[in-house]
Amino acid sequence: MTRMLSRPRCVVLAACLVVLAAPGLTAQQDPKQQSAAPTTVSAKAIAEQLGAKLQPRDDDELRIGMSFTAVLESPEKLAELGLKGMHAGARVTVARVAPDKIRVEADEMTPVQNSAAAAFKVDAKGALVAPPK
Repeated sequence: MTRMLSRPRCVVLAACLVVLAAPGLTAQQDPKQQSAAPTTVSAKAIAEQLGAKLQPRDDDELRIGMSFTAVLESPEKLAELGLKGMHAGARVTVARVAPDKIRVEADEMTPVQNSAAAAFKVDAKGALVAPPK
């Protein structure tokens, strides 16, 4: 009888230990990933880096899974990041797809139909890092 009572206790104890140890194990496995990703990313700062004008927003933080659309004002800033051929007035869509990744798409209808897209890393300070060429 005592064996039957002690066995479920061992199973429960083992399950609790696994649950408690799991978060610590994942943090130890990939410390570089955690330290490289910024905790907050400013939509306004990203728009400025892209040379785009952002409409007023209630919340400036760009959380994972969120996006915004802006109007391109300085095509040269966008060209420096690798998205060339765009003109002032182009639509720029920005989405945060991961803790350290931002996807940028730019498209325009005039003077010529054109589109470009790229994925960027975000450094610990929230600045865009152009992909290697």
